Amino acid sequence: MNARHDPAPLDLPLPPESRDSRRRQVGPIELRDAAVQQFNQLLAQIAPNAPRVSADQLVTLARWLQDQPREHAVAILSERLARAEHLRRMLNDSDWDVCVDTRERARMLISYLQQVDDLIPDTQPLLGHLDDALLVELAWPAFADETLDYGDFCRFRAEARPRGTPRERRLAWETACLAEVALIQQRRQVRARHYIGGEPLPALFRVS
Repeated sequence: MNARHDPAPLDLPLPPESRDSRRRQVGPIELRDAAVQQFNQLLAQIAPNAPRVSADQLVTLARWLQDQPREHAVAILSERLARAEHLRRMLNDSDWDVCVDTRERARMLISYLQQVDDLIPDTQPLLGHLDDALLVELAWPAFADETLDYGDFCRFRAEARPRGTPRERRLAWETACLAEVALIQQRRQVRARHYIGGEPLPALFRVS
């Protein structure tokens, strides 16, 4: 299928953890230990390899976000929420078969984003969706490959308009993917034979 040229994501860097600082205030909200622990437990269920987050890291990240130009800060949060919307569409698409484990973990992620009164209440200006965006950011490696495949399938479906059952449409996409891979390999082999059988390249440097 078409080569993937996904735009570079807007950075949402998790700050290094500081053992000396115990800050807990995000705007007017004080982060409770139990709420931070619940956030980390959910993150571990969704993506076991994701790093754990401390209250101090969230405070540092919140202050960093507030220091950004507002338009840029909103774009950072919106980019993560858009990923979650893409994930939701994937789950609801009858043409795409998602395994039980991935589906359950994706539902846990989406369910958290739908809560209003979570780690940082969504009603807080700007910062209300910081915890949502951070959860998406840290958990995303667990979904990245499949969502890329799904995006590629959606482009194929819109362009080729394959007919048949959902299974047949997906099979048509898989067949097209294999054909594209075979074409790329063939082109590489042709270029390799050309270089091997062609005239030797002139020497660019001479050592006396």
